Amino acid sequence: MDLRRIENIIRIAEEKNITRAADKLFISQPALNLQLLNLEKELGTKLFYRRGNEWSITEAGRIYVDTARKMIAMKKDCYSRISDIAKLHNEEIAVGAAGIEADYMMTSIYRQFHKMNPTVKLQLNIMKGLKAQELVKNGTIDLGIILMGDKQNYRLQYELLSHVEMVLAVASSNPLVNEVEYEEDGTMVMDIRKFKDVPFFLGPKDSTERFVSEQVFEQAGFEPDVYMDAEGINYELALVAADECAALIGASHHVDIPDDVQLIKLKTHPVMNAYAVYRKDKYLSEPMRNLIDLARDYWTEDQD
Repeated sequence: MDLRRIENIIRIAEEKNITRAADKLFISQPALNLQLLNLEKELGTKLFYRRGNEWSITEAGRIYVDTARKMIAMKKDCYSRISDIAKLHNEEIAVGAAGIEADYMMTSIYRQFHKMNPTVKLQLNIMKGLKAQELVKNGTIDLGIILMGDKQNYRLQYELLSHVEMVLAVASSNPLVNEVEYEEDGTMVMDIRKFKDVPFFLGPKDSTERFVSEQVFEQAGFEPDVYMDAEGINYELALVAADECAALIGASHHVDIPDDVQLIKLKTHPVMNAYAVYRKDKYLSEPMRNLIDLARDYWTEDQD
């Protein structure tokens, strides 16, 4: 089987449209369509239902694509093992990073990783945690570095990198800042219920940050007034600094906090978990292990 053709068919299945797939593959749509027609003729059955611009996969197509992904994964694992033995490290690693801080994290990781592995090519993709897990599971990407709760997929390996505490971000000028409390060790904390009448900037509805935030509000016994739900930590902090709203964000020393924004821990100390996620049958090459270790160092530094 032609592995290049296999990868092209997988792309059609992912895009659900042959024109978009051809654009992503940098080949002409007629050429890609001819590859598909020849394959379907060889197999004696259709791999896709064509309904206008949207294509859906047939049962035969699903079997083909599932098998094709396994073949691609086997090829990558084979090359990674040989690369480790030969000390060439000329592999390509596709990474999906998720979380409101993904841009900061991957920028920091990439700089260090490239110094350690100058011949390894990283494909960096910013995406939601659930999407990253799905793409790791089907072999589209090799590794996910994500924030999530405790729910896990049994087909995947989850390597805990660190716990990330959610904290309250509020304008320093907000009078409620004066109502902080102190734990026995001197830690300054806030009862989130004091902010029940304050609007909140919340993350996207399908994000881990949003899920954990909603758990915090549910435990506190009130539904917040949602000022805005969107993605973008700098925009979020700018609105908090202007005292337009408050927010719940992951504690991090890598994000620049405006001088007029104060971060306060919550009495309940809610946390997200940072994980490296990969298939259980995935061979971890030396560069992949370097990448996971750098991600752990990044999150662990936040705890110091």
